[in-house]
Amino acid sequence: MGNKTIGTLLGLAVTLVLAGCVTAAATRKPTVPINKVALVSLSVSNWRGMVSGTAGDAKAEELINSTLFGLVVFTENKLSGFMHVTRLSSFIGNAGYRSLGVKNELGLMLPKVNGMHVELFSTSNDDVIAADLKPEVARKLCADLHVDAVVVVYSEWAAAQGHFVPTRKALAKNVVSVWDRNGELVFNKRVDEMGDAVIGGPYVTVVNVGTIKQWSIAYNKSFEQIAKEMKAALKS
Repeated sequence: MGNKTIGTLLGLAVTLVLAGCVTAAATRKPTVPINKVALVSLSVSNWRGMVSGTAGDAKAEELINSTLFGLVVFTENKLSGFMHVTRLSSFIGNAGYRSLGVKNELGLMLPKVNGMHVELFSTSNDDVIAADLKPEVARKLCADLHVDAVVVVYSEWAAAQGHFVPTRKALAKNVVSVWDRNGELVFNKRVDEMGDAVIGGPYVTVVNVGTIKQWSIAYNKSFEQIAKEMKAALKS
């Protein structure tokens, strides 16, 4: 059976391993130019421990955490391709930014920048999954960071398994939102993508230093698609 067929079968299986569906929120066309943005939150969820696999929970968490700063860099670099980006490294210690964050009560994994965790802005699981912000929080973040809009990313990591060919691939489900300085949601998109390599078979996911990169690959593929749509939506 060819690689194309295997890929198709895996694609069909993705719908069976997704967590609760994220309904695209209503967005408004920006009323002011968006030229400068900041990535203010990026969180990763290991859905039902599916990334743990052969590594075990503690080791898997360590492996996931080892990838998170790279996701921040990749995300900011992609955004900088069509907008000016105020990078997290320049404001991670900003008092206004940190005062708006909430305690991480959902067991999410958050990148560290300059030794400090990236902030989370909701204790509601539904809000986090939707990359949601309260309008007043979005307005305050934009004002404190002197940007036109802020970007929130939620990424859910799991595994996709085929039916007829029961091989597994890394699966990343990214939800990205953009909020302008008026507190309006101006972009919201979800894209699910798989890694490139097989990482296991029936009921077994091999998680180690080599395979953890497959989730980063899946995240990057997803965010690349989202960035293209974001550019079209915000720069039209």
